[in-house]
Amino acid sequence: MALCVITLIAGVALSGVYKLTEGRIAEQKLAEKAASYQEVCPDAVEFAYDDAITAKVDALNGEVYGTDFGKAYINEVIVGKDASGNVAGYVISAASGDGMDGNITMSVGIASDGTVTGISFTVLNETAGLGSLVGEDAFKSQFDGVKTDKFTLFKSGGASAPGEINGVSGATISSSAVVNAVNAAVDFFENDIQGGN
Repeated sequence: MALCVITLIAGVALSGVYKLTEGRIAEQKLAEKAASYQEVCPDAVEFAYDDAITAKVDALNGEVYGTDFGKAYINEVIVGKDASGNVAGYVISAASGDGMDGNITMSVGIASDGTVTGISFTVLNETAGLGSLVGEDAFKSQFDGVKTDKFTLFKSGGASAPGEINGVSGATISSSAVVNAVNAAVDFFENDIQGGN
C-alpha cells in the first residue's frame, strides 16, 4: 500500500514538473530551429509557412520521398523573407533514415533560383570521430553556393566539380545519407516549389 502511494505521489510530481517545463522546452526547440534556418538562409529576417507548400508536404504523409534518395523524408518547408517581405529563400527540413546510428535531420537552404545556400543539422547522432564528421564545415561547405539537379557522392575522394561531394573517409554510410537527404530537398524544391509556381 505504501509503495503504491509513493509511486502515485512520484507520478504526480513528475507530471507537474513536465507541465512546468513544457513551455520552456518548446521555446528552446523553436530557438534551435530558428538558428538553423538563419544559418542556411542568411538573407532572411523572418520565416513563415506557405499554405500551398505545406499542403504539398502534408500530401507526402510522412512517407519516404521518391525512389532515388534512399530513406529520405521531407518534414517541412519554411519560407525565408527579407526586410521588404520578398522571398529570400526556402528552408527545407529533410531527414534520412539511412544514417549509421539512426535518423539524420537537417535544414537545407535553397535560394529562389535553386542554389543551395547551406545545410545545418538539427539531429546528428552519428559515430563520434567518423560519421559525426559530416557535421563539420569541411563536409558541409561542399554544398554551399551550388546549383545542381543532383549532388554526386565520391566515396573515396576525387570530387572537383560543383555538385560533386567528397565523402568523409570511413563514413560512407553517413555521407551517403546526407547527400540523399539534400538531393531529396533539391528535388522537392524543383518539382513542388519552383515547378509549382
